[in-house]
Amino acid sequence: MFDFVPLRPLRLPATLLLALTLPACASDPPPSPAPFSPPSLPDGAQAAALCTVESMVDRYPGEYANYPLDPQPPASACMAAAHDVIIVLGCPNEPDGAPSPCQIARADLAVAFMDAGYGDHFITTGGAVHNEWVEADTLRDLLVARGIPVGSIVTEPKARHTDENIYYSTLLMEERDWVSALVVSEQRAHLTLTGLCDSNCCVDLGRLTVADFPLASGPVTAGHYVRYPWTPPVSEGECAQILQPSKFMCTNLSQRLACADNFQL
Repeated sequence: MFDFVPLRPLRLPATLLLALTLPACASDPPPSPAPFSPPSLPDGAQAAALCTVESMVDRYPGEYANYPLDPQPPASACMAAAHDVIIVLGCPNEPDGAPSPCQIARADLAVAFMDAGYGDHFITTGGAVHNEWVEADTLRDLLVARGIPVGSIVTEPKARHTDENIYYSTLLMEERDWVSALVVSEQRAHLTLTGLCDSNCCVDLGRLTVADFPLASGPVTAGHYVRYPWTPPVSEGECAQILQPSKFMCTNLSQRLACADNFQL
């Protein structure tokens, strides 16, 4: 015969009760990133700085190379507008100091962009890289010969590569409260294979978006460049996308002076 023993109510630890009543945090979706909210533009800065730009993951999808000589996506109506400054990237003079075909082509493009209303200030950038002639000075002289007032041109004579073109030009922009720039080169591959990687995943002072901009003569590839913090920062995922070796978009970044952690003026 068994004696009946009344059962005491089961007591669970408070921490276990809390765990049973709360939803599992591990299954919650990660919080959405806060929407990008740029600060107000400096007085006089052009509204093109606030244009919506496409992620490089979306712009350069896939694992394999995007042919650099292909036409680029058309610039949005917002981007195809006035910028604070037009940056003319340097290339070497002829050995005797005469302007080279690439310098002449870039000066002509810069003037065409000015005539189309894309900007009326200029930065010519490039040092004496391959010979004794300073590329920025030659580009300035070419612009002046085409009717650009010398007071509208700032020369940047130090840069030896595209990363330094972007780096030093950005410093000049900061000094003048310029936020947006149209970056000019007559070589589409220069912008898509070097400019994007050096600017967005190396120098990291702003975002460069390469697009085809309308001109009277037809679409021309150029770069829409905006300083931080007025444009969304380039993410690690974007750089991982274009830095894939199979895409052949970014080469020799380790040799870029302005990409080094210990870069000094």
